[in-house]
Amino acid sequence: MKFHLPTINQFATLLFLNITNAVFQLLVIPILIHNTAADQLGTYFIALSFSVLASIFVNFGTSQTAVVEIRKTNSPEAQKVILNETLALRLLPMLVSVIISCLLPIILTNGIYFLLVLPMILAEFINPQFYLIATYKIKNYTLYNLLIRIIVIAAIFYYKANPSIIAFTLLATGLAMLFLNIIFLRKTFFIKGTVFNFPSSSRWSQLIRTNILVVGNGLTVHLQQSMFLFALPSMVTPLYLSAYGFIDKLISSFRMLLNAYSTAVMPHAAGAHHESFANWKKLKQQQNKLLTIICIGVGIIMYLFHDQILSILLFGKNKNQAFFNQTSELIKLISFVPLLISLNVLNVAELILEKKFIAYFSAGIAILFISLFCVDALKLGIPNQYAGYYPLLIEASCLIIYYLIVQKLRSEKR
Repeated sequence: MKFHLPTINQFATLLFLNITNAVFQLLVIPILIHNTAADQLGTYFIALSFSVLASIFVNFGTSQTAVVEIRKTNSPEAQKVILNETLALRLLPMLVSVIISCLLPIILTNGIYFLLVLPMILAEFINPQFYLIATYKIKNYTLYNLLIRIIVIAAIFYYKANPSIIAFTLLATGLAMLFLNIIFLRKTFFIKGTVFNFPSSSRWSQLIRTNILVVGNGLTVHLQQSMFLFALPSMVTPLYLSAYGFIDKLISSFRMLLNAYSTAVMPHAAGAHHESFANWKKLKQQQNKLLTIICIGVGIIMYLFHDQILSILLFGKNKNQAFFNQTSELIKLISFVPLLISLNVLNVAELILEKKFIAYFSAGIAILFISLFCVDALKLGIPNQYAGYYPLLIEASCLIIYYLIVQKLRSEKR
């Protein structure tokens, strides 16, 4: 197997970045569990899920398409154009997301929590990761992220006894993300000749038509997770909602790590794909074997030692036995979800590299319909305990749908 040193370094850096973010999530949750009523955690998970959905919309697919475009050019001027276009694409979605966040407190009982995620939305608007990844300059960002996350987790722990700890956690997390991205403005969007130099209206329309399929897929993929979570409050107990929300964040943490792999390998994959499709297929096969071995091991550990894993995640404390038992059972049910996600990340990468954005969007729509069917099944009388099988079912569906689409596209190329 031939190794590409910049890719290895970048993967290690991105892996560390995403491990930091995943560990941050997993450290925050036990603090909240031990200092708030378990039935109140569902609101936190729903607000956090909304912030991720809004961030996907604001990003507007640029984290995927812009990386590939920057890797195709070595010209600083061409890179500035891509930075201009990225900011232009994100502007309108950002404004729409801000307006929705401001309106939700008027409509919903706990709407204030949605207002508190505004800093997260603004942080995504100036998120520089796509540029730093494409130019292999993500190291300093990763180090600053670690430092800031440590400060935030310390602040949350310090204020853990505060009755408004959930609101404080959402706001502090968002402000930290915003501050981190502001630090890197000078090296990205504030490069001379970049900011406020937007593309023409015709070029902007062209970019919208291209990226709307990518963001559409991102939104539908996240909706299949968050929509099920949004629907659960009307069908399950607050305790079950909190346990499921915990599992949802655990899956998100796995997804972060696997997306770190996908993002790190994308610049190298773009080069291999540009050289020949055979090189890309070889790279994909090698990496899929590696991911399969790792994720099978992770799945076996989760299935056999689910109680022990939860005890570790909760710092060995168990103040609510009902919550512990429910969450532990759910960990067992999702034990092989990481494997299903890992086997699909390069199918998604192949559709991006091939610029098959319509097929990419269609896959997201198909998965969204499956999600709607699952929600309807619960409403029509399927026992609520089967909700725990949802992550396994939806990720298996994703893998099958993307695999079939990739194979169909490959057969058309022959």
